[in-house]
Amino acid sequence: MIRLLRSALIAAFVAASCAGAAEAHAHLLASNPAKDAAVSAPTTIHLEFSEGLEPKSSTATLMTMAGDDVPVTATVKGKVIDATPQQALAPGAYMVMWTIVSTDGHKMTGDYNFTVR
Repeated sequence: MIRLLRSALIAAFVAASCAGAAEAHAHLLASNPAKDAAVSAPTTIHLEFSEGLEPKSSTATLMTMAGDDVPVTATVKGKVIDATPQQALAPGAYMVMWTIVSTDGHKMTGDYNFTVR
């Protein structure tokens, strides 16, 4: 009986440890413009993450849905990336792509779309 209880406790501990490790990755909490939003041309694309970011290894880029790169200046501070387009965005659909390395060393990537009306 004690052996069975000990095995159950060990299994529960291992499961909890694995779940905690999976949650350790940074993820995008908020963005402006938001995913799938239709907005006036933004002057800055603001991305907020759940963990602190390594500035040298984290960035955001922007492209049109036709695949053309849109030059931006990306700055990283704390949990935030701000990407400022170097020119006003024309009406159309855009894709924001981000690559981050959180302060605990985990690398993550993601993307989302928005439209300038």
